Amino acid sequence: MYPQGLFGIEALRLLISPVALFGIVFFILYLRQDGVRAGRAVLLLLMIAVAAFLGAKVFSLYVRGWQLYQPLAHELRGGLRYPGALLAMIAFAPLLKRWLLPELPLTRFLDVLAITVCFAFALVRISCWMNGCCTGPPCSGFLCLSYAPGSQVWYAHLQHGLIENSFQRSLPVLPLHFLFMAASLGVGLFLMWFDGRRSFDGQIALLYLVLHDGAKGLLESFRDPYVAQLQLSSLLTSAAGLLVLLAVIRWRRSRKSADDIA
Repeated sequence: MYPQGLFGIEALRLLISPVALFGIVFFILYLRQDGVRAGRAVLLLLMIAVAAFLGAKVFSLYVRGWQLYQPLAHELRGGLRYPGALLAMIAFAPLLKRWLLPELPLTRFLDVLAITVCFAFALVRISCWMNGCCTGPPCSGFLCLSYAPGSQVWYAHLQHGLIENSFQRSLPVLPLHFLFMAASLGVGLFLMWFDGRRSFDGQIALLYLVLHDGAKGLLESFRDPYVAQLQLSSLLTSAAGLLVLLAVIRWRRSRKSADDIA
């Protein structure tokens, strides 16, 4: 782990450019058959990424009671929450798409964006490992990891007197960020496989909400310290996605039955 950054570069700043580049390339290659204009697509994804970053930061501040990390430089190392990023993308991505790529159907755009986000968020979890954040409770199994001085879990253990001095590593804890990473990767791979079998455009985006946020909501039970807002927002998002998905499927079946009768 590199709590102070690799080669002096903080984890989030180190990874943000490669993750953004991966997302742009993946999105464009995935839609290469749809005649998407590459330049417009790059600008669109960059603007969505900025909106997601700001949304994640605002949600993090809300969870923390609008208290800034001290020193303020630590705000650049972390302090991002996924629900805020998701809400920002849901709010702004359709508007930005309509402005920059009006020729691409919105539902198809959301499908491919959902798959892209799965893999991008899996990569972002590397920064969680480097910072020692998004961890679970202390444990003693072979999968449990301790983190270096300066990591977020180390700060928490030092403040609560769980380690004796500032030179000790943190207690071994559940590396929950790797489970989040595995969930994102697993859902992303499933959605890629299912994409060729989808019944309608938009189905992949709805499945993303159901599966990805459902898995995240369940895993939030193991976060230490537990953050109720994170689990509740993920479970509600998953439930909302499931309700919309079932409603769309029912509507499509009823319309098909009506067409058959006619």
